[in-house]
Amino acid sequence: MTRFLLSLFLFFGLVLSARAADPFTIAGVPVDARGSSAIEAQTKAIRDGQSEAARRLIERLTLQSERQTNPLPPLSADSAARMIRALEISNERRSSNRYLGDITVAFKPRDVQTYLNSAGLTMITSQSRERLVLPFLGGGLNPKGDVYEAWGENRYANALTPIRALPADQISSLGLSGLTPSIAGDIDRLRNLGQIAGVDQILIANYAGGGIRVTDIALDSGETDEFVVSGSNPEYQLVTRLEREWKADTAVLAGQAETMSVSVLYDSLSDWQALKTAIDGSAQIQDARLDAMSKDGALMTLTYAGDMDRLTRELSFKGVDIREDREMGVVLTRSGR
Repeated sequence: MTRFLLSLFLFFGLVLSARAADPFTIAGVPVDARGSSAIEAQTKAIRDGQSEAARRLIERLTLQSERQTNPLPPLSADSAARMIRALEISNERRSSNRYLGDITVAFKPRDVQTYLNSAGLTMITSQSRERLVLPFLGGGLNPKGDVYEAWGENRYANALTPIRALPADQISSLGLSGLTPSIAGDIDRLRNLGQIAGVDQILIANYAGGGIRVTDIALDSGETDEFVVSGSNPEYQLVTRLEREWKADTAVLAGQAETMSVSVLYDSLSDWQALKTAIDGSAQIQDARLDAMSKDGALMTLTYAGDMDRLTRELSFKGVDIREDREMGVVLTRSGR
């Protein structure tokens, strides 16, 4: 067991050193096109893929209610291409008249903001804390199956609700092949895994009955949410649902800004940095002023959207607790402190 935990710790240390998630990147968009030549097929596939990536990005960063009220101006393939800052292609297959592959597209934040502003849409880029997904099919983890591949290459790591899976080749070497969906009821074991993995949220995705039975578990609070998604591309539907709920909780409402003084308590420099990152990245907090600081606490003045329940939910998903203290007033700490 000790060797297993050490191996898992070393592995996750490598994973966590990867680049930070970017909500302006859409990963793993499948492309498939035919043409009179290989070049024509590839050109068409890439253009179609860029347009699809732009559509997914707009859906990710905006509220459905606003899109229905304020129809978007037409976005041509050329306009989508001009907003792109980087493009990566993987899993290429081609013939004399067909091209298939997956593309990952990174967009320019300023250009996207300009486009959304033209339609009067709110752009939401605040991300929740990361989730680790455990996808089960037939009661077990199968790293060689299509289900596991659907979560591969961290294609949802850039979502507003970031999700990553273990690399397929690590399942056996880390001794995880014997896991079953019943682990959803073993909070202590999940917390142990989460601590080693550096996550406070785990998704149990159990493929059964033509859909995915999902258990979303907050490891610090023990709260769970269960739901089912089905149909084509259920993974994308799962992530879209989580993003939709996240945006509903974090969207800033105009004209409701309020100011409050808070005490931010921490045990170490890394704790303070994590708290500051969560505060600075909050969609609810419009301004955060540092008034005083000591070795174990800081006084800050926050200007926020005026809905304390929304702010509490958002920061909770970023690993930050808010509570009222009789002597100190509003206190922010790392979750579980």
